[in-house]
Amino acid sequence: MFSDRMGRKFNQIYKEAAKPKNIIPLSFEKDQIVIFSDHHKGDNSSADDFRKNAFLYSSALSYYQKEGYMLIVLGDNEELWENSYDKILCNYKELIEKEIEIALETPSKKKIRLWGNHDKEVSLKRFKRYCKTQHENILDNIDYREGICLGGGIFLIHGHQGRFFDDIAWKLSRWAVQFVWKTIQKLLHIGIDGPAENFRIRDDLELKYYQWAKKNKVLLICGHTHRAIFGSLTHLDCLKIAIHHLKIKLKETPFIEREKIEKEIRRKKAQIEKILIRRLGKTPKSFEENSARPVPCYFNDGCCGYTNGITCIEIDKGIIRLIKWQRQKKKRIILFERNLQLLLRYINESRPVDEFLEPELL
Repeated sequence: MFSDRMGRKFNQIYKEAAKPKNIIPLSFEKDQIVIFSDHHKGDNSSADDFRKNAFLYSSALSYYQKEGYMLIVLGDNEELWENSYDKILCNYKELIEKEIEIALETPSKKKIRLWGNHDKEVSLKRFKRYCKTQHENILDNIDYREGICLGGGIFLIHGHQGRFFDDIAWKLSRWAVQFVWKTIQKLLHIGIDGPAENFRIRDDLELKYYQWAKKNKVLLICGHTHRAIFGSLTHLDCLKIAIHHLKIKLKETPFIEREKIEKEIRRKKAQIEKILIRRLGKTPKSFEENSARPVPCYFNDGCCGYTNGITCIEIDKGIIRLIKWQRQKKKRIILFERNLQLLLRYINESRPVDEFLEPELL
């Protein structure tokens, strides 16, 4: 039932976004775009999941502005289920203005921003009227969209579309979060690192993303689940692939030089163990049956609320990257990168990229 509903909603939004008049041109030679989502900017209280990474995010935006990147905000920028917009502006107005300044533009020079389930209100006419009554013109030049196509082959959408409580009954969900969950967060101080993910729902949802993207032969970039994904590979997938190649390397290495490789294998196995503990021992669903490698059609930019930093996706002159901004060292780390045109070719041919299994990618 949900799968059909999500598919219909994605099809509807994609059909509109893929119209020639709505496609955002993308140059593989010169365009630089960075994609962030799921900031959940709040009221700077203990229930504000963004507060711990606000300075890091501001530093990242300064870096991208200096490097000439354009910004796409992929939804759930403001936490409007828990807070009024004026409270958010009290804490983050300068940061929002900075986002708008470097945002991707339409041909008519409107600044593009996508909305998610937690900031859906910004797309409503009454919300814009409210901003005008408060003499806030910060959103006057914004073109809010539910989905966009870059260059025709890349589709961006928040990802909540089709889910009953996130999309259809979002007002009921907003009420529950605002008057029940936020109070619990403040009383128990559990908002500092954000609520725990329901991995079963997330796995099922991401499988639907992958199946839709593969069927429609597009490179799909989502947010919503708060789990960074590159080329349809999860962190767990990448750890397993890395161990596989380390074991091959171990066999080819002289005995006296093996200690370093063995230590790295143990470290990655420990990381797998931590993931499985968090998941109560249940391994994620595979995107493909019979452990076949997936088509690299699904990407997720993660979120801005991790305990140890934030993640994003960069498109840099024909190269697509998954980036981690580490909070403690305020350091930009390239987790994965790939030639975007090569990926689009493989997606169009509905086949996996063998090169994903090269050790240097891990």
